[in-house]
Amino acid sequence: MKPKRPHRPDPHGLKMQPVFLIFCEGETEESYIHMLQRFYRAQIRVITQVEGQSICQNLIKQRREKIRVKPNEVIETFLMYDLDVNEVNKKLFECDAIPLFSNPCIELWFLLHSKEQKTAVATAEVLRELKKSDTVWRTYQKGDLTITQKKVLWNNRMKAVKQAKELKKYANPSSGIYLLIEKLETTRQTI
Repeated sequence: MKPKRPHRPDPHGLKMQPVFLIFCEGETEESYIHMLQRFYRAQIRVITQVEGQSICQNLIKQRREKIRVKPNEVIETFLMYDLDVNEVNKKLFECDAIPLFSNPCIELWFLLHSKEQKTAVATAEVLRELKKSDTVWRTYQKGDLTITQKKVLWNNRMKAVKQAKELKKYANPSSGIYLLIEKLETTRQTI
């Protein structure tokens, strides 16, 4: 019988990629997350609108426990929600997860890929501004990102990060989605 070889650390110093568990509220968020998953080749698990307004810490805990991960993998939990529904907002702020909140909506995050938005704005105004910001957005439909729209989002993601970081957290306008992009960028660089 051959003796077992001792476990040796990876000679390349590669770290395990974290598992990103993202709770989100709608089809647009889900579509965007799947786009990030493909471009970053990241381990992202999405829990969508099925949870609806029932989002709470206990639910997050239950979902985390169901995820199968390797012993040395880390689960990072995020909440990607719009801050336009007051009944849900209180529950969101009570959860132990990294907030990726957009105020008023995720389309503000998309808009930041093309232009600044420093003054308060309603959801309908964000949609109008988004469609005017670049020709690729003229045909935008919630829940469906075209290949061209995805390319714009990918190519201008760091511009959006910079612009989102200049906005006041949780205020209208704001988006915390840049926190996820920064985590994915860091993970990509260490692998």
